[in-house]
Amino acid sequence: MEVKAKSKNLKIKVPNTTAFKFKTSSDLPKLHQNCIFVGARGSGKGVAMSNMIRMFQQDGNMDRVLCISPTFLSNKEILKDLKIDPEDVFDPDDKECIQKIRDIVQGEVNDLEQYKSEMKLYQQFQKKLESSDFISDDMLESFYKDGDFKPPEHRWGGREPVLALIVDDCQGSDLFRNRKFQNMVIRHRHEGQFKKGGALGLSLFICVQSYKAQNGCPRSIRNNVTSLVLFKTKDRKTLEEVSEEVAGEIAPEVFLDVYERAVQGEHDFLFIDLHKKPEHSSMFRRNFDTFLTI
Repeated sequence: MEVKAKSKNLKIKVPNTTAFKFKTSSDLPKLHQNCIFVGARGSGKGVAMSNMIRMFQQDGNMDRVLCISPTFLSNKEILKDLKIDPEDVFDPDDKECIQKIRDIVQGEVNDLEQYKSEMKLYQQFQKKLESSDFISDDMLESFYKDGDFKPPEHRWGGREPVLALIVDDCQGSDLFRNRKFQNMVIRHRHEGQFKKGGALGLSLFICVQSYKAQNGCPRSIRNNVTSLVLFKTKDRKTLEEVSEEVAGEIAPEVFLDVYERAVQGEHDFLFIDLHKKPEHSSMFRRNFDTFLTI
């Protein structure tokens, strides 16, 4: 038996927000991402990862790419198109690397907030010029540069930049056992708090050779995955582990079917989008360009 409560104040109000902050083109996944690439050495996971980020960049949705990797220089050819600043590359053995990355994200927030504050002053300055109102010396000096009055500048043109973090070749380090790193993964879309509310966020692209096995991804990272890229493997245990993770979406036998359909070539992979867009025909793809219906 059900009895409805009389009070209307008990109804849940759903906030007008989304877990995916930035709009992307129709065929691309949502942003922010916590994407894990799982494949053996030489499988092509680094190439797939860099191409995924490149696609977001070409879509106008990836402005600054950070990287934690001890092998960045040896993988420079794979990553060269992403235009990663050497100052944005960190060693996983650096105990301060997570705090440094958080400082970068918060720094972008601070720069944007300062720019918007200065723009308000500049607009006031422009009105005073047009109306011939009194303008203080401090205000005049604020906008006088190179012989002219100029508006404030912002690296990203006054918009919120999209930030990415690559984590590659770090499974043997202490990084995955670092609680600060795990916490950053859990709250990746909440990194970089704005004073007005909300956050800038950070997308993560993590390459690993094993999924749940020893030195694999901790549960805290796996539980927050938005998409998963699985390369060809002879290890049935890995397939079982991934199948268990997506068990809420499809049955194990269906998962194995789409996996076999995806990994036809040596460097093919199964792309699993756990938060697919409504217009996408399937959460599964062979590579990035072919949807696999079930």
